[in-house]
Amino acid sequence: TPNGLALGGRKCELTILMSDLRGFTAMSERMPAQDLLAMLNHYLAKMTEIIQSHNGTIIEFIGDGIMAIFGAPSANANHARDAVMAAVEMQAAMDEINEWNVNNDFPILEMGIGINTGNAIVGNVGSEKRTKYGVTGSQVNLAGRVESYTVGGQVLINETTKNQITDNLSILSEQVVLPKGCDKETTLYNVNGIAQYEFHKRAEAPKILALKNKV
Repeated sequence: TPNGLALGGRKCELTILMSDLRGFTAMSERMPAQDLLAMLNHYLAKMTEIIQSHNGTIIEFIGDGIMAIFGAPSANANHARDAVMAAVEMQAAMDEINEWNVNNDFPILEMGIGINTGNAIVGNVGSEKRTKYGVTGSQVNLAGRVESYTVGGQVLINETTKNQITDNLSILSEQVVLPKGCDKETTLYNVNGIAQYEFHKRAEAPKILALKNKV
């Protein structure tokens, strides 16, 4: 569009998705650089394909993390549903990704996804020499907080996202948390399906058992 590169932004309601691989930093210190990037690029390519197929816009890759928004730059009344659909499909795709990893002697990956819906400012930020399309606001920070509560294989959504979805959600569990920077508690929902589409995953973190003392 004629205004495509203009600096500035607007406030709108959207849904923010953040994902992160568990233990990736430690993994990156042990793997050769070429293998690490091959594994990471294969993973990111598949995640990008899924996010874009559900009307999502990838804002940036943060190492192994992904931040995407739904509902901007093009308006979309179903942004919350599309984000959850993308997240469910992303987790389902991990089986295929890990099969590829095993065939290439790469480690198994586990991903956590957090989703939050709210008002944020989107638009072009930077200068005339360097510009990027970005999103900012407290709701972006909250999406990061939601993601921080996940274990590998989980999709956690907050109450605002859940309340905007009319499709049937498959919810494994829920938890009440007080995210850092918030003045009131919120409920997070552990989702593993929407409508008729579900994926299999570990529902909760594994229990740690004490070892018996040897005689």
